[in-house]
Amino acid sequence: MKISLQGVTRRYGEREVLRGVDWQIHEGERWALVGPNGSGKTTLLKILAGREEPDGGEVVRARDLRIATVPQDDLAAVSLSARQYLLKAFSHVVERERKLDELHHRMAEGDTSPETLEEAAHLQEWLLHHGGYTYEADLEKALLGLGFTLEDGERPCRSFSGGEQMRIKLGRALLDPADLLLLDEPGNHLDSRQREWLGQFLRTCPRAFVVVTHDPEILEEAVDHVACLAEGRILTFRGDFASFEVQFEELQKTRQRVYEQQQAYIERTKEFIRRYKAGQRSKQARGREKVLERLKPVEAPLRAPEGFRLRLLFDQTPGEDVLRVEDLLLEVGGRPLRVPRLLLERGQKVALVGRNGSGKTTLIRTLVGELPPESGWIRWGTNVRLAHYDQHQQRLAFAGSLFEAVGTLLQTFNRETILAHLGAFGFGGSRAEQSVASLSGGERARLHLLAVLLARANVLFLDEPTNHLDAQAREILREALESYRGTLVLVSHEEDFLAGLATHTWAVGPRDVRAAAGFNPGMAEEGVQEAEAAAGQVQEERKPARKGGLSKNERYRLERRLREVEECLSGLQGQKAELERRFSDPDSVVTEDWHDLNRRFEKVKGEIAAAEEEWLSLQARLEEES
Repeated sequence: MKISLQGVTRRYGEREVLRGVDWQIHEGERWALVGPNGSGKTTLLKILAGREEPDGGEVVRARDLRIATVPQDDLAAVSLSARQYLLKAFSHVVERERKLDELHHRMAEGDTSPETLEEAAHLQEWLLHHGGYTYEADLEKALLGLGFTLEDGERPCRSFSGGEQMRIKLGRALLDPADLLLLDEPGNHLDSRQREWLGQFLRTCPRAFVVVTHDPEILEEAVDHVACLAEGRILTFRGDFASFEVQFEELQKTRQRVYEQQQAYIERTKEFIRRYKAGQRSKQARGREKVLERLKPVEAPLRAPEGFRLRLLFDQTPGEDVLRVEDLLLEVGGRPLRVPRLLLERGQKVALVGRNGSGKTTLIRTLVGELPPESGWIRWGTNVRLAHYDQHQQRLAFAGSLFEAVGTLLQTFNRETILAHLGAFGFGGSRAEQSVASLSGGERARLHLLAVLLARANVLFLDEPTNHLDAQAREILREALESYRGTLVLVSHEEDFLAGLATHTWAVGPRDVRAAAGFNPGMAEEGVQEAEAAAGQVQEERKPARKGGLSKNERYRLERRLREVEECLSGLQGQKAELERRFSDPDSVVTEDWHDLNRRFEKVKGEIAAAEEEWLSLQARLEEES
């Protein structure tokens, strides 16, 4: 067992978030932690990680348990390169590697004492089983999988956008070879390809993990247990996420049936007591009163509140042209991004699409006046009232309780309406009196989004508004945006969410931003392909022109090079076989420098792959021109 919770409780003021949680996580188990917004999932993860202490109950962790979570570091001022930052995940591996190098240096100088040899053998064995010879390749895979290039790995962390920094921190957690991995909404800053890579990573992850996410696609075939947190208690299910949904629905039906039966019994009993309490059967009535007092009530099944609709209102109507942009030049990650022309007209709903890191957030922040452009001009129309939701909630400045914060935005509404708005975004019941300062990051995001939506703005810029919303809240938001009569610019990695809303598309490509009517999520990829094709054309144009067919001398040179590559391949295969033999030798733990041996093995494999590729290319060239 890795960790056990027994009767864990946690309060925030009068609100009891966790009410006697019992939960055990064993080695190799893959858990999804699900539940409605505000149910306490993040709090539970913090208790598992040891970043918060429970108010009651007991947390038991296995001895020397290592837990990995997404770091809380602010990377805005970190001068380390992304690669150096990610390498921190392997600090204990690198430290043992350094010690082994020192031992090899001592051995090379003549220290062959049994103690030195035994310590070197022990370190080599440890590194073999803890990724000591593969961590550099794992780091590169994570960089590529999370949407970076290997060249990006040399850039300082502070040079990346906020979303990119979150992906770097996620990569740090994924690479950490800890015993237990805890992830809270890891898909928030990932596009579809990166979420697919994350899902594949989790499916092959050998460690135990707990993942909180509203995106079931990430969990598909990746988990074998599901924990559902609701009303302060936890229900656990064995099986994948699809099987959990079936089991949970059956549980709901059973709870509904038992609840209704008990409520009917209670009503019959109360009616008996009212009728006979003062009559001849008063003794029986008093007996039934005692039965009701001792009766343990069955909890009502979990049901989402129904009937709430969020209406986005504004007071003034802007002019026909809301925004004009001409010849804008931005800097995104050290590269230029051109915006030749954009026109935003009243009532348009624009999907802003593009790969992660392409510059979507930079473009929005420039348009709303937070960042200055390198050149060009931005002109807003008349009577524009703008509200901007950014995924990092940098402008949330409410004090006091949640009820007071939202109440200032809904001054003409009654208490029930204010509570309904809070409940729709996961702050129902007694949570309304919770202080804004006590909110977690995801909770602050939801409150910030609600504040933006209630700002009575006639132009909304929303950057990834669904990141911290559960399915119910996303549906409320979608309906609100569909009926919104104002102007909208929306960034979201959920194409299904955008498809029913967008009337126009702005696509951020590698070099420029393009606009088109209708929803066309593929526009950005078209721009990427065009840029790659243009780069390929430039390379092709730089090559010397070749006349049709091979001359006798050209064919001779190609055939000679083919023989050379074949001889090289034969030699490399021999080297590979020899290295494999040395790996399999039982004495190699003591006699070999495994770190150096593995490096040479990986180098030979790379040389073989390159030689095979060249051989295929030469063979194809000769066959084409024969």
